[in-house]
Amino acid sequence: QKLGYRCPFDRPPAMRCFSPLLFAPAADLIVDQPTIVATAEHGLHKPRDIKQHPRAAELWVANMDDHGATILRMQDTATVDTTMRLRDRAFYHYMANVSAIAFSADGRTLTTCQESRNTYNNSMRRNYFMGPTIYETCPCNGGYGRASEKMNSSCVPDASTCQAVGTINMEGDICDPSKETCWLIHSDMLHEGPLCMGAAHEDKAVTEGGVHVGSNMSDTVVWYNEGLNEQLMRFDFLSMHGPGSLDHRTANIRRYWDVKLTRREAVPGHMIIGSEAGEKNMLYISDTGAGRVLVVDPASGEFARLAQCVPDECYPSHDNYQGDCTDGYCTGGPCMYDDGYGCHHIFTETADAFEYELWNCTAMHVLTTAVPSPSGIAYAHGHVFVGDYDSGKIFVVSRETGATVQEYDTGLGQGLAGLHIVQGSDTSNLYFVNMLTNQAALVTFPNPVATPAAPTVTAPACNVAGDTSRPRFNVTHGAGYQNPMLIELAYGKDCTNLNATHYVRTDGEVQELVAGYQPGTHPADPNGEAWEDSKIMGCDMRTDCDRYTGPGAMNGDAILMAGFLCHPCIPNPCATGPCSDLLSTGKSGFSCPSDAGATSSTTAAAGNTTSAAGNTTTVASVTSSNSAAISAVAALSLMAVLGQ
Repeated sequence: QKLGYRCPFDRPPAMRCFSPLLFAPAADLIVDQPTIVATAEHGLHKPRDIKQHPRAAELWVANMDDHGATILRMQDTATVDTTMRLRDRAFYHYMANVSAIAFSADGRTLTTCQESRNTYNNSMRRNYFMGPTIYETCPCNGGYGRASEKMNSSCVPDASTCQAVGTINMEGDICDPSKETCWLIHSDMLHEGPLCMGAAHEDKAVTEGGVHVGSNMSDTVVWYNEGLNEQLMRFDFLSMHGPGSLDHRTANIRRYWDVKLTRREAVPGHMIIGSEAGEKNMLYISDTGAGRVLVVDPASGEFARLAQCVPDECYPSHDNYQGDCTDGYCTGGPCMYDDGYGCHHIFTETADAFEYELWNCTAMHVLTTAVPSPSGIAYAHGHVFVGDYDSGKIFVVSRETGATVQEYDTGLGQGLAGLHIVQGSDTSNLYFVNMLTNQAALVTFPNPVATPAAPTVTAPACNVAGDTSRPRFNVTHGAGYQNPMLIELAYGKDCTNLNATHYVRTDGEVQELVAGYQPGTHPADPNGEAWEDSKIMGCDMRTDCDRYTGPGAMNGDAILMAGFLCHPCIPNPCATGPCSDLLSTGKSGFSCPSDAGATSSTTAAAGNTTSAAGNTTTVASVTSSNSAAISAVAALSLMAVLGQ
């Protein structure tokens, strides 16, 4: 470099000159070679995402192949101490083909999203009843839960008042991690978003407008790349139902139908909320199939109407059905609206307090198209870091201009997926995973001196008055639609041969059946009194697992909600041999043959000098769905919503 000046080729010196420093190539932000942090020996099986727990020295890696996660407990930023395998006991629903994980800012919750059509590991017909699952994950005495008895307590690790309600043993009781295998238990799940490709938590987000009354800041807002309809969604759990409950009536869900995304099968399209201190949040999205990165103002958009179908004719279970519905989305007859969009008949709840909305007029623009197959994404210091799945390169992009500042080759080749940045005062650590090499890696880079300005996004002018019309569930669909989503124990049983007098309760009425009880229906005595659960426990397990129509039609979700963790119609959680439910003992757990164990496993970090014994705990997450003596009408309502 020289200490002079330089002029444009077509202009005389008197007009304008430039410092030669401006013409010098910018120094690369990332210069070091990556350090491999973990491999398949640590339990990585097609890793798709990686996040650091905000309140623990742990890296959580989401694995596609085993429908779960591996927790890397770290000695330092690059050295694994021990590992924990984390897998939902009902992985085929709650973590099926998990694509992304998102912690709340204080680590109080973890949300997972699944690239699944809800087939229960191909054991039942797809029904698209799928969406984000949320767990309480504040560290508590070796397990996870909440900092106090209050569900919304800010996470204070190992507080004297903490309750490890998020971790249970096989029998369904709060576990002691020092003595037994522990499992996570979910605190809520919503079901409006099949084939999720990416998710991002928004800290301190406020929900207001639309049909929502007032203003709420639940700190359970998650943005969501929904791959079936290829749209942006926003889920606010509002008040989680908590472990062991199935009441989903309070939630706010928004579908932004003008933010169109393009799914590439098996390649996650991650997203991240990014901003500097004092700035408004921005949402950055890897639109993988379209080869672009979007920036969206999460505070923008206008409420248009409910996403739920309002006319009865849009529900396949109704006699006058004329909706022309495909995979839960209806466009025929009264189901197509003047705005050119249809409606959805698959959703979690039908109570009037449940809010499922359609939004548009969103402020957004394309940040860059320079990344051919964007997948992983992270934000730091005014830059967006985007992982290119096919090349294995990380593109560093200015949030202000969309210009590529650097292309960094990880050297791991195709398969680059989730990215995560942990910012420090002088340097930052960039973690990433490769799906095809089963590796997690780290590279450290100095924090840039200059921070590009925030992007400017402009919303279109719409100003259309929203339509708040709601489906008339309590009038035309039966009062059961206002009940919590609870299913009778009898749903999972076949009482055909248990009693010579063949009576069955259907829709609250007692009817005599000539051929005996149909599997999945609730028997009643000749005087009309329904059988108690203790008597129903004596019936055989139903085995008509491929019957999808008619009274008592089989649905795997209803089997789980009826309390069954072991059943012929759902996958077996035991590694080998049959599993046994503990419902007859009053517990919501299960047992495996003494020599079989569960499908989760305990592993120590590869290369560790410390023995695995007493040093590594296996944590597998599980859903609790034990609900005895509950409404048959609610069971029928689930079938109606799913179109079965």
